Amino acid sequence: MADKMTYKEALEKLERLVETIENPDHPLDKIQAEVAEAMKLVDYCKRCLDSTEQELIDIIDKK
Repeated sequence: MADKMTYKEALEKLERLVETIENPDHPLDKIQAEVAEAMKLVDYCKRCLDSTEQELIDIIDKK
């Protein structure tokens, strides 16, 4: 799922999901699946950021 998207795509999808979940007219029975999807996207984005941070640290340390 998320591993096939870019960080930007995952973040945009996460933002759309949050907007949907926060909508007071959104059906309650759909929220559980959407929150689970959002959590997967949060985890994916965090892994992307951690990886980029480590790459930058490695680059800086090589100087």
